[in-house]
Amino acid sequence: MENLSKKLVDKSVEAFIMGLEIYNKPTIRYRVEGFSFFICNAWELMLKAYLINKEGESAIYFKDKPDRTLSLENVLKKVFTNKHDPIRLNIERIIVLRNTSTHFITEDYEMIYAPRFQAAVINFNEKLIEFHNID
Repeated sequence: MENLSKKLVDKSVEAFIMGLEIYNKPTIRYRVEGFSFFICNAWELMLKAYLINKEGESAIYFKDKPDRTLSLENVLKKVFTNKHDPIRLNIERIIVLRNTSTHFITEDYEMIYAPRFQAAVINFNEKLIEFHNID
């Protein structure tokens, strides 16, 4: 059986690709929101795999709720401990879009989010190589 870390990385890459595929289809009107869902999921799974490799499987679970895994916000803070880290700040802003899109309708802010999305893609690739030796 594959280990949990590898499964998480594999799923994170799939989520990453799904996000790119949706974003690169200009006829899909929900592509900004869809990309935000998938890129957040990709980051969350990739960072959880990193924490497992670094600290063990228990690192991705709440201490008081051992059957519940940490959220993206939680793992982001554990990995990028500097609250001014540009990667952390960028993902936190995308999380806001994801959360708003999940529970309400968002305005079409593609021009505002495009640079953030581009940074998230570049940073994801760099951290995938750095944390998991996957190119």
